[in-house]
Formats: sequence, C-alpha cells, structure tokens
Amino acid sequence: MRARNIIRLTTPLILVGGVLGLGGCMNSQDDDNVEATAQHGEQVVAEIPGLARAFGQDAVPQLREVSCTSSPDPETASRNTRWRAATGTTVSSEQEARELTDAVKKHAESTGWVTQESDASHPGLERLYMATLDDLTLTINANNRGGSPEVRLAVVSPCLEKPDGHTMTRSEFDSMYGSSDPLYPNDDRSKFTNGEPKPLPDSPDDSTAADH
Repeated sequence: MRARNIIRLTTPLILVGGVLGLGGCMNSQDDDNVEATAQHGEQVVAEIPGLARAFGQDAVPQLREVSCTSSPDPETASRNTRWRAATGTTVSSEQEARELTDAVKKHAESTGWVTQESDASHPGLERLYMATLDDLTLTINANNRGGSPEVRLAVVSPCLEKPDGHTMTRSEFDSMYGSSDPLYPNDDRSKFTNGEPKPLPDSPDDSTAADH
C-alpha cells in the first residue's frame, strides 16, 4: 500500500516537470525564431538591390518584417512574422513581362538562387518565375486583371512564431520607414519621407562586378 501511495504522489510531479520542460523548449524555439527572422531580414536586404535593378527598379515600396496573421493588434500581429520585399511595375505587353522575368532569372541564377518549377497560378494571376535561396523564396507574378498588366516581384522568408514582446522591424529603404505605424515602434520617426521611395544601395554583387 505504501508503494502504491508513493506512485500516486510522484506521478503528478513527473507530469508537471514534463509540461514545464516542454514550455521551456517552446520559449527557446520562439527565441531562436527571432534570431532566424533577423538573419532572414539581413539576407533579404542584401539580395533585393540586385534583384530589383534586374527588374528595372531602383527602389522598392516594401522592405520589412510583416505579420503572417490578419490581426490589427500590434502585439498579436507580431507573434508570427516573416520578412518581405516587394515591388511592381506595369508593362505594355506579355513580351515586356517575359523580358523582365528573364533579366531577373539571369541575375538570380548568377548569384546562387535555384530556379524552381512554378507551383501555382490563380485566376487573373500568372506565375512567371520562382526561385529559392536558403530559406528565401523569390516569385514574379503577372496580374492580368483590369487595365495595363502589372508584374510584381517579391522575396519572402518563412513565417515563424515569436515570443511575447516581440516587435517587428523594417529597413530604412522601406518607403514607409519612420511613419507612425504602431506595428513598427522602433522606427526613427525623423526619417519618414512621406512614402517617397528611397534608392536602394549598391548590392555586393554590383561591387564585385565593378572590381572586375
């Protein structure tokens, strides 16, 4: 009887210890995800100048960490995030869209991106190109709805869960950097340019090419 009572007393302690250990692992994973997303952001910022210029653009409207949720609440929105760079342009023809795509593909493949089979298209939206580099994904889509066709380029990292208190960041080359958006509380508000695009810096690949 005594042995049976000991089992009854100790079993809940073992379970509690297991739960606490699992919680600790989850918190550790969330902390690791913060570091991973920060590294993704550095990689996106480094890659986008060359890709954007191959796409015919000197600036991008979006270069930031974004929420993978639809919540307008900053705290909730910041619990699951990824980095995203995006830009777009109107084209006069499908031929022009293909030429832009070919230019990006040439640059991407020369800098380590691996071209992938297009995985999906949606009504009015055609996938022209997709490539991957480590954890990043590059896509070019053509939007044929409405008036002039629009071609959009985007680079994204994976969505990752974050711990309580995480806040999102954006590059100073994001056109809205410095605005009063509560999702980005750490922006330097004095650097807001009222949404005017900021020319991207030279990419490391441009510097290497210039040296040769």
